[in-house]
Formats: sequence, C-alpha cells, structure tokens
Amino acid sequence: MVHLHQIFLAGLLGLMLSAPTLAAQSAPVQPAWMTEAVIRDLVALELTASQRALLQEGLGNTLRAIQADVHKITKRGGFGLEKKIKRANKFHWRAFEEMMRPTLSKGQEPIFERYLQNQIQAVTINLSGDEPLHSIRSN
Repeated sequence: MVHLHQIFLAGLLGLMLSAPTLAAQSAPVQPAWMTEAVIRDLVALELTASQRALLQEGLGNTLRAIQADVHKITKRGGFGLEKKIKRANKFHWRAFEEMMRPTLSKGQEPIFERYLQNQIQAVTINLSGDEPLHSIRSN
C-alpha cells in the first residue's frame, strides 16, 4: 500500500511539473512578425472594414514577396546578401506604404508610421542570427 501511495504522489508531482509545458504547447503560436508592439499599433489604428481588408491583403502580399526574395537571394548566394535582402525589403515595404497611405485619415497617419516601423523591425532578416530565415512564415 505504501508503494502505491508513493507512486501516486510521484505521478501527481510529475503531472504538476509538466502542466505548464503542456499548456505552453497547446497555446496558439503567434507568427514572428506579430509582436506585441505590432498588435498594439494595429488596434490603435482603429481601421474601417475596407481599410482592414486592404491592410490584410497588402501585408500578406508584402510578407510573401519578402519571403520569396529572401529565398531567391540566399539561393543565389554570393557576397552582400544582407544588403541585397535589405534593398529588396525596402522596395516591398515602400509599395505597401504607398498602397495604405491614401486610405488613412490624418489621425491615423502617425499611428501607421509607428506600426510600420514596428512591423519592419519584426520582419527584419538577420543572416548571422539564431533565428531561421523561414521565421517570417505565418504558419
């Protein structure tokens, strides 16, 4: 009977210690490009339905284009990869900004500026870092 009691307590202790790990595994994983600052600024923008649809489409296209460029540039190899990636990213972010700007009100513009800076920072590719290149994927 004593052994059964000890086994039960050991099992209960093991379950209690693994519960936070199990909870963390079942929690939804946010994409790398969706940081707290980005979420805060998106909420603060108070976008209309049409603005939200435009932002979702534009951001999706931008992230896919950046991912494709990173893949293409790194596959080619050579020197100055980070510089090439940075230049390609600037092109896509500028296009996204030019698409969104006309739809924003005067009050939304400074918040969008902050959002865009936070979003760009969240997606920045660092070839010498520990983060894998595919980290900008949404799934």
